[in-house]
Amino acid sequence: MTTFLSTTIPYVNAVPHIGFALEAVQADVLARHRRQRGEPVRLLSGTDDNSLKNVLAAEAAGLDVGAFVDANAGRFAALAGPLSLTYDDFIRTSRDPRHRVGVEALWRANAAAGDLYQASYDGLYCIGCEHYLTPDELDPAVYVGRAPEQVDEFLDQVIPDMMREIEAVAAAAAPAEVKV
Repeated sequence: MTTFLSTTIPYVNAVPHIGFALEAVQADVLARHRRQRGEPVRLLSGTDDNSLKNVLAAEAAGLDVGAFVDANAGRFAALAGPLSLTYDDFIRTSRDPRHRVGVEALWRANAAAGDLYQASYDGLYCIGCEHYLTPDELDPAVYVGRAPEQVDEFLDQVIPDMMREIEAVAAAAAPAEVKV
């Protein structure tokens, strides 16, 4: 049986930092250990190019979002050389066509199972964490970072637009091309 190892897929809102380098080296050590024992291993890394944090960082730097994301994603991929990482694959969420096909298949499966719904999302939204927080989660002893921001009706508009796009792509795809 093949062991699958993956790093997290970091947002590319900044250049790589020592924490991610450490994580990549640790994942690589585990992969090398198993390979030396004769076990099949697949080590994956990549970047999450689709994030509000990436957009805000690019805007703050006065750069085009695509160029900013490409530059920082390239820096993450380039760590493999100086750190001698033995990735089997490196996937960028905005560039690798396998990612889009997999996400679309997952969305369709969730829609078919009735797991997607439209609702109002209104509350304290933390851009750094990229999720909504309850008032109990705002304990200063626990919450570190920028104060959450109020966001109204944010996902109400995003999810239906995504679903329309995914449904159009799925309708055009041959059934054999995408499997869940």
